[in-house]
Amino acid sequence: MTQQKTVLVAPMNWGLGHATRLVPVIELLLSRKVNVLLAADKRPYDFLKYRFPDCEIIRLPGYEPYYPEKGSMAFNMLLTFPYMLAKARKAKKLLKEIINRHGIDLIISDNRYELSSNETYCVFITHQLSVQTFGWQRLFQPLITRLIYRHIKKFDELWIPDYKDRQRNLSGRLSHIKTFPIENYHFTGPLSRFNPDDKIKVNEETGLLVILSGPEPQRTVFEQLITKQLLQSKIKATVLQGKPGEYKTRNKKNITCISHADDRQMATLIKSAEIVLSRPGYSTIMDLSVFGKKAIFVPTPGQTEQIYLAREVKKRGYCYFEEQASFNMVRAIEMSKKYAGLPQLTKNKKLDDLVGKLLSRIQDTPSE
Repeated sequence: MTQQKTVLVAPMNWGLGHATRLVPVIELLLSRKVNVLLAADKRPYDFLKYRFPDCEIIRLPGYEPYYPEKGSMAFNMLLTFPYMLAKARKAKKLLKEIINRHGIDLIISDNRYELSSNETYCVFITHQLSVQTFGWQRLFQPLITRLIYRHIKKFDELWIPDYKDRQRNLSGRLSHIKTFPIENYHFTGPLSRFNPDDKIKVNEETGLLVILSGPEPQRTVFEQLITKQLLQSKIKATVLQGKPGEYKTRNKKNITCISHADDRQMATLIKSAEIVLSRPGYSTIMDLSVFGKKAIFVPTPGQTEQIYLAREVKKRGYCYFEEQASFNMVRAIEMSKKYAGLPQLTKNKKLDDLVGKLLSRIQDTPSE
């Protein structure tokens, strides 16, 4: 009798996006009857623990960036580089213990560069193969790329959550590059926690939906800005606060605040909304594309990836965006009417094929 294989799935702890986009990967693994062990920390840990209650989950701390209220995120990361290395070494040591204790046959790491091992087959998921920099930060782009590629080369396989097609893709030059760090790379198609085939009931009363996400303090800074402008404008809105572990709803004049929603509730809120206001995190863009939504994007200050993505979707005529420092909600809602909305996704068949091939590979490998 063939012994059941164990797969370790671990997302980066920067916000929820890296965890939420692993949902379809985890679901496919579970449907193939493998043992899935989840490893995360902070809000991703809370999300995955609630979303997959039958899976064992362990805490695996990692570096989580501190987004300054002012100044450059890139400069802040340079200052904290020694701290990042210390966290990575600690996680690497913990990974070795996890592999030995649980008999890990496969690792799937979403943007956790340190989670590679010579003891088992390793897959790395990322859409950030070309980190975007602006102004003086461009001086550091070659160095950043070399550092990133050095870590990716330690993995056996690279998965890119986007379409290979340059015309249909969502990530632009973040993922579509001339030379890839390893030869064994695959475009999985966009990854979203939502299934395009699910029948979602629409609530006709929903107007503006605000989705808050990302690390502190910028998540709270953004929430305070949005709340103030909503109260001043009296625009009716639902604010999804992005706090897994809390399930509270409260009303404040024209605002309904929901601390966290499960996938089904969130899908209903998104599909029902006339327009969505959020950060342009890549996972959020993939989620909104499932429904072909119109959106207003406000990038996290200093977060160059979000700035690039916001500019890209605006250039393509999909969605409007404004910088946080000059954000005006009434103006943004009016301007957003000129944009077509994100292209709607179809069911992802490529991912199913990749998971099947991956599991065939490890099934052919005898367990220790």
